[in-house]
Amino acid sequence: MSQVYPTTIGLTAENDKPLYYSVWLITDQKWNAAFLLGIAIIVCLIVWHYEGNLILELIALLFLLGTVWRILVPVHFELNSNGIVYHSFNRNRFIAWSDIRRYQIRRNGILLLPQTDRFFLEAFRGFYLSVPVSLMPEVLYRLRVFVDRVSD
Repeated sequence: MSQVYPTTIGLTAENDKPLYYSVWLITDQKWNAAFLLGIAIIVCLIVWHYEGNLILELIALLFLLGTVWRILVPVHFELNSNGIVYHSFNRNRFIAWSDIRRYQIRRNGILLLPQTDRFFLEAFRGFYLSVPVSLMPEVLYRLRVFVDRVSD
């Protein structure tokens, strides 16, 4: 039997209390963050060794940090009866429950997908919702209530 938190029993759009949580991957997934930052440093050292150009090394570092920026900044999520609000870099992104057709449970979060049929590049079309292990049952319950209700 799956664990259901008392705050979610009987959850509907009328009595929904928003769920707020923050994820900062550099602290939550230390080994993954260390690995990615280590790769960035190794690439910079290789560029420095072969080119000896500090400007080119800084450009390479900025490019690599730009690709892994999600581990460097904290991300805040709000799940409410309307959808999911994603707060990062002082910007908000709203994803309505009606825009989510299905979801896949992953090890460190949930992949929200906009189409019902499978697509070989679906990870690039979806939105990855990072979820701490302690909140996974709560978030899954909300997905089942709101996404499955909208798709019916």
